[in-house]
Amino acid sequence: MSMPMSRSVVYLLVVLIVLSIVSIALIATIPRVPSVTTVTMPITIPTLSIVTVTAPGAPGATITVERTVTLERTVTVGAGPAPRKVTVFFFDPAPANPWWDILAQGVEDAVKALRLLGVDVEYRRFDATSLDAQISQLQQAITLRPDIAVVGPISDAVQDVTKQLRQTGAKVILVDRDFPDQTARDLYLGTDNRWAARIEAEAFLKWLETKGIPKPWKIIIFRGLPGIPTSYLRYEGFMDALKPYIERGEAQVLEEVQVDPDLLPECYAKASAIVPKYGKTVTAYFATNLLQAMAVVRALLDNKIQPGVDIYVLGFDAQVPEWVDMIAKGQVILSIQQHPYTMGWWAVWSGYYMVTGILKLPEKAVINTPTYKVFPCNATYSMMLDYFRIPPTELIALAQQLTPDKPQLHAPGYYSYACV
Repeated sequence: MSMPMSRSVVYLLVVLIVLSIVSIALIATIPRVPSVTTVTMPITIPTLSIVTVTAPGAPGATITVERTVTLERTVTVGAGPAPRKVTVFFFDPAPANPWWDILAQGVEDAVKALRLLGVDVEYRRFDATSLDAQISQLQQAITLRPDIAVVGPISDAVQDVTKQLRQTGAKVILVDRDFPDQTARDLYLGTDNRWAARIEAEAFLKWLETKGIPKPWKIIIFRGLPGIPTSYLRYEGFMDALKPYIERGEAQVLEEVQVDPDLLPECYAKASAIVPKYGKTVTAYFATNLLQAMAVVRALLDNKIQPGVDIYVLGFDAQVPEWVDMIAKGQVILSIQQHPYTMGWWAVWSGYYMVTGILKLPEKAVINTPTYKVFPCNATYSMMLDYFRIPPTELIALAQQLTPDKPQLHAPGYYSYACV
């Protein structure tokens, strides 16, 4: 009885081994379904104590804003492949402009964050001081084939070479400035410049009305240079707001000034020629960026014309301490704050998420980063907004709302403080 029993056991073991091998082989042939990860990230906004300087003519005041909020954002993403080495190139179009320094810091902080997570990131920054230089740098990138290219275009003239870079397989994210041909990149992260300029100009014109400033208002617009899309779109937004007033004979544009908006000395030289030409006959100066507006304020003061009293200034952006101080003092009535840090911060993360397969965006995708209106009463607070890190999970949540039919959306103003 023992021999047959032993043989039976042996036969049974052989059968089990064969079945196990077959099962393993079958399992290996089954297509793998990507796993799904749900991420819940708490976002804590620290308590803030802000002292706001007083607008001219107002009694002394100290405004303290205390805000501690914890939010939870839950997003569901498909798990991409394990992190691998990624190459990130950043193309800075205006290394002399402090606004772009903030954006660059967002890029570089995101690179550091990825490295802390164990991702092997090779990072290179290309500072362009001319159009020819940036074209040459982008051509070099086509040869080097980065995984992620964060591009601040000097002008639309780099559109074709940027598109060639995308065709090599690089994930191309434009920051601050978009192209007419939106298929030249994977994603635009930045302000909807025409919309932002229109809403701030409308608010400014309403302010002139409430103050009873005599009409017709006489306006001078510093509009930047042709070929720079941000300048042109903001100029269009200003004109959208001015159009009904012009049609009713309540406003007129005396002059449109073209100057490189990224070079403060050039802006100041141009403003120093324009301000004495018109003196106090001007109602207001509109400027499509902060360096042009700063130059106007300096030139007005040089000519003993009090900005905010004799003539009114509308700017754009709220970075750079000197500029924010001008707003806080009431020398500038209104500006609008972009969020360059978020543009750079999210650009690297979005590129990484696309490379790893976590994000799949529709063609011509646009996520407009937050904007905030800045008045004398919240100017100091605006400086603190510059370096708030909006979590990458929020980027994923926004990107998941994009569709081929609706490839654009506006991010909310996460930490805004509306004092007016």
